[in-house]
Amino acid sequence: MRTEVNDKRSNEAAIDRELCIACGACTAVCPTEALIIVGISLEFFDSRCISCGVAQYACPVGALICPVSTG
Repeated sequence: MRTEVNDKRSNEAAIDRELCIACGACTAVCPTEALIIVGISLEFFDSRCISCGVAQYACPVGALICPVSTG
């Protein structure tokens, strides 16, 4: 399932499409390949995400909002 920034779920990552430049920095560090570049767009697959927060910190423009797992 893909998640957009305007989705109301607080426990899933979201992509701010207005900020995302599809540079691939997040995809390079995501350990589960939950983020991939398709054409010129970043796609997020929440079923693969482990909420580690690594991709969010790698994003140079702050386009990812990723809740980090505390457990």
